[in-house]
Amino acid sequence: MILYLLIIFGCSLVISASVCLWSGVNFLVLLGYTAIAVVFEILVDGLFATIARLLPAKCADHTKKIYCVSAKEKKFYEKLKIRMWKDKIPEIGHFTGFRKNKLVDPQSVEYVDRFLLESCYGELGHFLSLFFGFTVLLLYPISWVWIPLAIPVAIVNFFLNLPSILVLRYNSYKLVVLKKSLLKKQQRANRVEKLEEIACENA
Repeated sequence: MILYLLIIFGCSLVISASVCLWSGVNFLVLLGYTAIAVVFEILVDGLFATIARLLPAKCADHTKKIYCVSAKEKKFYEKLKIRMWKDKIPEIGHFTGFRKNKLVDPQSVEYVDRFLLESCYGELGHFLSLFFGFTVLLLYPISWVWIPLAIPVAIVNFFLNLPSILVLRYNSYKLVVLKKSLLKKQQRANRVEKLEEIACENA
């Protein structure tokens, strides 16, 4: 989270300084406008994360095609060295009461199902934020320099949300594989239990 805040702060300074050099407007004024745009983006991200989480569970069903991750897509994420940086992406599952940065009960199908559900909710929320973050441009009446400030802020918001989607999809692929393995174990255990019952009845 600290890294993300530093990125946002650094980008805000760069955006304000760049527009200042181009327009001649006071740097502190531009920095203030940039801060307004950043706060707006944070509110938009929070709003759409909340909206996504309030949708019915069927909207975050991991079996839906939009959430399914192919082996080819997973290999693409591995080429991005996602394992090296995925744990640096902020995880705010504590707001929904379910953390997604660590498997707590990897032997429970019910837990893995809940993990997949929350991952899909997270993916949907971040996806909405990618595009609705550009609604910051609608505040342009504040000043004629708003557009040159707002566009870079919206783009930064886009690229800050994108890694979260990649991590969630990468983890989802592994969770689906884990769930299939757990279900097979359950089926084997059930067959063994049934055979034991039959043996006891015939004894």
